[in-house]
Amino acid sequence: MTLSRRNFIHGAGGAALAAATPAAWPQSGAAGLKISHQFPGGTLTDGDFRDRLCRRWH
Repeated sequence: MTLSRRNFIHGAGGAALAAATPAAWPQSGAAGLKISHQFPGGTLTDGDFRDRLCRRWH
């Protein structure tokens, strides 16, 4: 198989991404996901369905 420009770019991009990935993880070990929205608030059973969905992730 010959090395085409496309294969070279894919390989170089993948190598760069793999090298940058460990530095992107938090160092503390406790990772969290913050989620926000602009919809009206409520509770887990009442209110806007988008707010309820975000509350389930919290």
